[in-house]
Amino acid sequence: MIINKHIMRSTNEKQVLQQIINEGPISRSQISRNLDLNKVTVSDIYNQLLKSGVIREVGHGVSTKNGGRRPVMGELNVSKNYVMAINLGNSSVDILISRFNASKLSAQTIDTDGINLTTVMDMITAAIAKAVGQLSDESLAGIAFVIDGTVYNNHIINTELKGLENFDLAKYFADKFQVPVLIENAANLSAIYERDFHDNELFKNLVTLMIGKHLRAGIVADQHLYTGHEGHAGEVGEAYLVDRYDHSKMAAADVYASEPALNKAIRDRMGWQEMDFAKLTEAYYHKDERVMEPIDDFAYYLSRVLTNLSTSFAPDVVILNGDMFKRFPQILQSVRNSLVQMMPDGDTPVILTKGYTESALLGATSYIIHHALGLDDLKLDFQAKTESVPE
Repeated sequence: MIINKHIMRSTNEKQVLQQIINEGPISRSQISRNLDLNKVTVSDIYNQLLKSGVIREVGHGVSTKNGGRRPVMGELNVSKNYVMAINLGNSSVDILISRFNASKLSAQTIDTDGINLTTVMDMITAAIAKAVGQLSDESLAGIAFVIDGTVYNNHIINTELKGLENFDLAKYFADKFQVPVLIENAANLSAIYERDFHDNELFKNLVTLMIGKHLRAGIVADQHLYTGHEGHAGEVGEAYLVDRYDHSKMAAADVYASEPALNKAIRDRMGWQEMDFAKLTEAYYHKDERVMEPIDDFAYYLSRVLTNLSTSFAPDVVILNGDMFKRFPQILQSVRNSLVQMMPDGDTPVILTKGYTESALLGATSYIIHHALGLDDLKLDFQAKTESVPE
């Protein structure tokens, strides 16, 4: 097989940069050993990255057992660029500004409840412009948007946010700020978060299931995000389930195992017009059957969804993300108990995310950093830290 030299060089460059990001500070000789690449090739790539300012040198390492000169250590230069992740919600916009190692510079939430799309876009534009002004010594390298819906080829296919389906969000902000702009849905970005913010080989193949108004799954296969035909992979809330009590009836999984479905079932049993979470918590911990039975049904239907995901994708792990797990983490055990009955030979662990509200934003941060560095197809390991930026 004849391999194009330019493609091979590009692959080598990506792998060297990946090593510096994931293992840095690291020496050229160690990179050469880790990648089994010629030292001259590594040194040439290293020098180009150093000259361009992508990496920086940070002193010397330890000499070998045989003595000799101490190696110069290199790491990613995080003081040159930053990225933005923006979550477009129904009533608010969350903005996270981070460096290239995913360390947080600042975060803010903009209340957009009842505000039209044009005004929301103006508010986001003003927030970005303000940050660019504050960080004038550094460069904005890209923006990633989080939406609840379906995204394909960086375009929003469907979403419940009014006006966005026919609006080219990426082009709008790319034209304004002359930087790459990416769009992806929250479930997929949460899957990227689970992949990149854990030092654990368990997460090479994973499914993250977000339980909100809808059920949506993010799928990582062999460390790569899988979005399926026209971005529709993971829309598990649309798949039909058989009714637990009447097998002649079927309905979409969203009808049985979404957060609104659980809330409605509890309200109906408790006789509430609106959800009272304080009373709900008290009833839950007193094992009130009016609460426990709807939760048991929810766990049953959710387990059905998880069984389908596990048998379809055979992930190393399934990670659950939803507000109800923060309020009632014990629901996880109910789900696991149901799974044992449905899949007695199944061995896919089901765990709760550590990221809940921040997982999609951090996933978006990783997503745009990968793109800005030209490392879309390689895994980067991040440990989020916080820095301050002047107001």
